[in-house]
Amino acid sequence: MRKTVLVPVVKTLCDAHLSKDTSEVEATDTLTLGARTWDLCEGHAQKFAGFLVDALGDAGEPAPDESEPESVPVVGGPTTVVESPAVVEPGLNAEDESKEAAAPEPVRSVMVAGEIDRYDWQAARDALRNAGYEVVGRADDSTVLLILGEGGERNGHKVRDARERGIPCMDVRAPGRFKSAVLSGEFIGGDPLPEPAKVDRSGMSDRQRNRVIRAWARENGWPSLPVQGRVPMQVRYAYELAHRDASEGKAAAA
Repeated sequence: MRKTVLVPVVKTLCDAHLSKDTSEVEATDTLTLGARTWDLCEGHAQKFAGFLVDALGDAGEPAPDESEPESVPVVGGPTTVVESPAVVEPGLNAEDESKEAAAPEPVRSVMVAGEIDRYDWQAARDALRNAGYEVVGRADDSTVLLILGEGGERNGHKVRDARERGIPCMDVRAPGRFKSAVLSGEFIGGDPLPEPAKVDRSGMSDRQRNRVIRAWARENGWPSLPVQGRVPMQVRYAYELAHRDASEGKAAAA
């Protein structure tokens, strides 16, 4: 007699989707910070990795293993003779050899601050790398440009780095400007740097602040904003801009 046994399949779900809209999307990656662990789908794993690179910089890839592989003799096979490299005698074209062995020029790097119109985090950085640039979180001697997107003034350390080092700014908040630069292959600075946005000093926790922003947003143009999940950057920026203008107006009236 044949029996059919049903075995339950346990799926690991993405914590970010559950928190945002309670949708059940299977997780493929795990993010661990200290004693806390989150299960994430592929899309959220890339997004959160991008946030960490923006804040901390790209740690780079591990150096390849340069150890020489052991030679294995082949029985009955042909014998390979390895010739020693030619040695340049002192005084014999040494100057010409040194010129040929000159170190290559360092790769130029750029900083990206804020969100770019019609590009997600990964697509924008892939476009810059395809154009021959490295994308860094903090400026160094190789950094040649700050690309300023929507809400970029909130990344105060990047704006200050650009000002202190005299790095030109390319403002791509206008729709289509970044795409035009990608198509032409020309990323040119010359736009004015904004003032870094002031950090909120209200003393509220992130959870309390998010509740305040959501309540304000539903009354000021975002009636369908979800009650859970991440508050979009453009909503945060609009809230801060409105309250900054209000506070400046009160100060002027006083």
